Amino acid sequence: MTDITPEKVKDLLESTIASSTEAWEAQSKYFDDLVKRNVASFATLSDARIESLKTIGESHNFNEAFEANIAYEQTVHAQLKTMHDANTQAWDDLQAKLSTIYTPTDDGDQEML
Repeated sequence: MTDITPEKVKDLLESTIASSTEAWEAQSKYFDDLVKRNVASFATLSDARIESLKTIGESHNFNEAFEANIAYEQTVHAQLKTMHDANTQAWDDLQAKLSTIYTPTDDGDQEML
């Protein structure tokens, strides 16, 4: 059995606080970046929609209007896929970071009890 000393308790608390702080910062950055990515994507989609509606309004026949709408739908598909891929990668990166933060080290510091 290991002796519990004030130094070991202090070291454990400092390690826990450091890990929690690092995890909080990683999660905060993830959510800040998530909001920024999503807002940028929806702003791009909004601009694309406005342009497509202008093109539709200026169309001389149904085919031109239909093609403008198809082009917008392709833009939506591409933008949403890009956003999804970026968000998925960011989530994977966050999970890896948290795993690194909370994986015990092999130096025996975690062995208190």
